[in-house]
Amino acid sequence: MNITCSFTFILIFTLTLLSATSAVIYDSSGNKLLTGIPYYILPLLRGTGGGLTVTRATKDACPLNVTQEPFEVNNGVPFTFTPIVLDEQIIRGAYPISIEANVINPCSGSNIWKVTSTALKKHEENALLTSKKDKDKNKNKKKKDDDDDDDKNKDVANVETVTTGGEFNKPESCFQIVEDNLMPGLQSYQIQNCPFKCGPSSSGYTCYNIGVVTDADGNGYLARTDAVFPVVFTSSYGAFSTSAKVSTFSQLSAKVSALSLSVK
Repeated sequence: MNITCSFTFILIFTLTLLSATSAVIYDSSGNKLLTGIPYYILPLLRGTGGGLTVTRATKDACPLNVTQEPFEVNNGVPFTFTPIVLDEQIIRGAYPISIEANVINPCSGSNIWKVTSTALKKHEENALLTSKKDKDKNKNKKKKDDDDDDDKNKDVANVETVTTGGEFNKPESCFQIVEDNLMPGLQSYQIQNCPFKCGPSSSGYTCYNIGVVTDADGNGYLARTDAVFPVVFTSSYGAFSTSAKVSTFSQLSAKVSALSLSVK
């Protein structure tokens, strides 16, 4: 048995045990989070912005960025969750999943989340943090043109943001949901990117918190971050987006499935 087959066998065996012991994830109504059902992803804390959505950085930019609505009255767009490796109808904690935007995508490619490096404009206070040597250069009227280019590059930072265009069961598209206990009595969750759970990872056995970072213009991007971003999941049924891809028949079938599973 070669190394790749051995790794795959061990991963499947481990995930099988994990699925049998992992806690079930619940939506904001107390129902089990189900595979393929569209949910809004909303911040737990009020006054911290609205739900997650997908946007374009510019008119024709692709792939789509996963961002946060600036106002809490906006739910954003629905997303679906799919377990990786094992075929289950219920989403469980710490189990590798694929997350997909449930909208019509103007870009060619998938709606699956993936982590990718993106250049974002720094906040002014960060952009102006330069060394004494750089400040002296700024005072020098005879700076070279290439120095000007370097200064422009200091105004941007490469951030590991979340976009669409991912592939199922790939490290950059491998996520998990874990329970968050930020506020006792209020059930909330943290989304994490776990590359090693979908294949060998150069970063080792590390999971990264997924939260919101803002650029210099105040736009909120979903990205890897050290901060905790507690979220809740709210079913989009009853306020279904007209841009979503699920048909009326599919919605009805999903409701029946959700009802039968929630009473088990």
